[in-house]
Parts: sequence; structure tokens; C-alpha cells
Amino acid sequence: MLIFAGCDSSKPSVKVSGKVMKNGQPMIVGEDTYVTISFVLETSGANPNDAKSFSAKFDQKTGTYSVEVAPGNYRTTVVIAKPGSKDGKLSKPMGPYKSDKVYELTKGQDLDIEVPNQ
Repeated sequence: MLIFAGCDSSKPSVKVSGKVMKNGQPMIVGEDTYVTISFVLETSGANPNDAKSFSAKFDQKTGTYSVEVAPGNYRTTVVIAKPGSKDGKLSKPMGPYKSDKVYELTKGQDLDIEVPNQ
């Protein structure tokens, strides 16, 4: 019998990782740029405001992300806020960039997310 610390077999999860792509290249940004990547569970017939969302961890230096989600169908949303003025406040966020495509996430996989060039 194998036992894995921290694993709960009653709650299966799917590990997804990949790159945020801009113009076909990984989106590498400064450490002062705020990037959020959300995986929003598709809910048919339910109130969209009740949809479950999972936030990914983003690495500004490599343009990569990783997230663990429950199995299901998801759309991605990316929001980017670059530094604004010298006082450290962020500029108006770009996005949200919502995917048109629904991704079926039932097993661990690599998934690159493309954001428009602005």
C-alpha cells in the first residue's frame, strides 16, 4: 500500500502548466508587472457569477505558469497590470483576456495561453 503525504484521493486534481504567449513568444515581464491567470470552470445553466475559479502561479522571468484544478471544462482569463508612474502605482490593467476556446482538463497537461499584442 502506497501513501502519499498531502494527497487526498477523494478530491482528484489535474496539474496544468504552460506558457503565456505573446506574438508566439513566452511573455516575459518585469517583477513589478502584475499578472493574474484564472481557470474558470464552465457551468451550463448556472449563474456565471457562481463559477468556480482557480488561480495559477505565474513566473515573470520565464513566462510560465502552473495550476492545479478539479477535472472539468475551463476557459482562461488573463489580466496584466504594468507599473504606471514612479510612485509605484499600477497602470490601468490590460484585459481581461478571456479565451474563446473551452479546454477539457481531465488529465495533467501542458497548455500555452496566447494573449493579444497591445
